[in-house]
Amino acid sequence: MIEKDTMRSGPNTVNDKMFIAEIILKIRETEEHYKTLMFKESLRTGFFEYSNLFHQYRERAQVQSGLHWDLVHRYLTTQVLLLSPICPHISDYVWQNILNNERSILHASWPSTDEPDLSLTKASEYLAEASHCFRLRLKSHMTSGKGKKGETPTAPQPPSHGIGWVAKTFPKWQSIILTTMHDMYKKNKSLPDNKELSKALGSAPSLKKYMKKVMPFVQAVRERMDKFGESALKDTIEFDERSILEENMDYLQATLDLEGIELKWTEECENERTQEEVVPGEPYLTFFNATCLQLELINPQPHTGLFQAILPVYENDNLAAILNIHEDNIS
Repeated sequence: MIEKDTMRSGPNTVNDKMFIAEIILKIRETEEHYKTLMFKESLRTGFFEYSNLFHQYRERAQVQSGLHWDLVHRYLTTQVLLLSPICPHISDYVWQNILNNERSILHASWPSTDEPDLSLTKASEYLAEASHCFRLRLKSHMTSGKGKKGETPTAPQPPSHGIGWVAKTFPKWQSIILTTMHDMYKKNKSLPDNKELSKALGSAPSLKKYMKKVMPFVQAVRERMDKFGESALKDTIEFDERSILEENMDYLQATLDLEGIELKWTEECENERTQEEVVPGEPYLTFFNATCLQLELINPQPHTGLFQAILPVYENDNLAAILNIHEDNIS
């Protein structure tokens, strides 16, 4: 059932390390829920969220370097152990007959864990959120605009490439707001109401030309705090987001069905709106169609299923890239 021969071994990739950090965190959360007899919460973290983490890891790994056997085996083993307090008979059957353990699961110990690397869990959440936003951005890009009266709007041509814009820092005016909010949060252990924040921010000379944008930004930060806590008030993030995107470029290109994605800093962008609105932790993707050579493939063989396909070849494509990326077009 477990295809060990098709999986890799050896050093862990960044994607592997993110998965390890996430399952350690869920094991610890599940243990705490069991200790307080919160069985519904134990099932949530120890089964539903735990299995979702594996599906996410598999989706990312399969289009990159492949699944790591040690991690797959660790996931299967710990998943059964996490379920054993509430599903003892099924867990014991899987433990002995599928995972091939000689003794009953009743003799097994609870999974031991190290301290989870929270920067890696946040990096994984960042990648999941970024890929989701990129897909929404692509869907919006492909939405037909309103045509002229009486005319049917034509659907846009699917893009071939994208440019991912990543911000090194927040714009100066946003950094001032974040610093002010963070100082007030640390002083009061919570954020004051908007009236008090508006008064404090309104007295800053460097914010006067941005006053129309100040309070909407404050409200956006409040909403981010509901999800990320105090870290939403920091003007930096705890991981190298460009490296995370570069490590998972194959996954991003596959999930968006793009030939390539180039990453750039926002300071290289000529669009002022992009420079202003893209902030650390929230990359932005623009799309375009690159120039290519169109190869028309025709099967001249008589008495066979004929096919005709257009195969675009882009700059820097090699044979392996063409075969991997375009195999569906000529199958």
